[in-house]
Amino acid sequence: MIFIFIAMFVFFFFGMPIAFGIFSSAIYYLLFSGDSRELLSFSARMISASDSYVLLAVPFFMLAAELMNEAKITDRIFNFAKALVGHIPGGLGHVNIVASMIFAGMSGSGLADTAGLGKVEIKAMKDEGYDPAFSAAVTASSAIIGPIIPPSICMVVGAVVTNTSVGKMLVGGIIPGCMMGLGLMFVVYFLSKKRGYPKGDRVSLKELWRQFVGTGPALFTPVILVGGILTGIFTPTEAAAVACLYAMCLGLFFYRAFGLKRLFRIFINVGTGTGALLFVMSAASALGTFAARAQVPQNLMKVVTSVTVSPTLTMFIIVGILILLGMIMEDLSLLVIMGPLLLPVVLKLGINPVQFGVVMVLTLQLAMITPPVGMGFYITCNLAEVDAIAYSKEILWFVMILIVVVILMCLVPSLVTYLPDLFFGQ
Repeated sequence: MIFIFIAMFVFFFFGMPIAFGIFSSAIYYLLFSGDSRELLSFSARMISASDSYVLLAVPFFMLAAELMNEAKITDRIFNFAKALVGHIPGGLGHVNIVASMIFAGMSGSGLADTAGLGKVEIKAMKDEGYDPAFSAAVTASSAIIGPIIPPSICMVVGAVVTNTSVGKMLVGGIIPGCMMGLGLMFVVYFLSKKRGYPKGDRVSLKELWRQFVGTGPALFTPVILVGGILTGIFTPTEAAAVACLYAMCLGLFFYRAFGLKRLFRIFINVGTGTGALLFVMSAASALGTFAARAQVPQNLMKVVTSVTVSPTLTMFIIVGILILLGMIMEDLSLLVIMGPLLLPVVLKLGINPVQFGVVMVLTLQLAMITPPVGMGFYITCNLAEVDAIAYSKEILWFVMILIVVVILMCLVPSLVTYLPDLFFGQ
């Protein structure tokens, strides 16, 4: 089993795509170990891993995010957030964060937030005299709120790999997501006062209402999604489908942002992205089967319990492991690989699986905005035209406050579990 992980990291080091790296390392192991007969069960496991009704929510949420971006709803959200909080010191920094929190309730994707809102936010901040590296850091750190506040592609995947209720996982991210937003706004306020960044003028109630009305149909998306799930009108998977239909109607008929020809191209893009994601999940799931046979979870449990039997300390150890691994691997791949391995340890020590799932998703999102492999890091540096060193200096402030949020989630499980228990029962 050690051979598989060594081979996998070697493949990653030389630039092989994640899914092919996982797949190839497992195949080599089977061929060289003499267990080639296991190839059939390996391929069967890959197929069955993606044969899940719950996973239908993933392409639907990806499609909803694409439709929202294509309909230029990001511009409307940005203008509404500017009217709402633009007058606070460091105004556009706060606008950046609030806009990301609103968009988080629509797309469920941090990269969609970065690529969509990021273009608008960084340009506006640079035009107002904000430091480009600071603008990039605010944009990247606020974008990872997307996978925490429902809907969330990562939460759906996390629920599947940890065998947890999707509804509970989604709702469990609401309070942590709001804490992230408030924490980031605190950092922006502190740095803006210290550096003398500008703030906008306070708008009238009439102008605020005008911006709200213009954005209103889009703002109704999270109400439909979260409200429908909490009231039991539809399941999270059905909610994802409803979000797609609603976003499509907004783009085609209400905002008239695109036509049927462009819609077809959007479908192709989402299909390609979904295929790549499911390939990673299938390969990682098959790898997890080998890990289970090799008793990796049991051995991992022995190692952890030999150090401590404290649930809180165990959570801190898990967070530390995920942060280190996140520096060299992509977040969703780690989620699929580490989730099943760590779950037995979590259940053995009586840790709530919903708390574990949400903490794991948030911790891995930190990898998206930190060097050397974070996709959010690359995108925002490119958008802001800054180098990695300048970006790294600025992102440190925001990563520290997000780590504080993770620590609080480990110390106070009810920050994650209160709303799921309230709406779905224990």
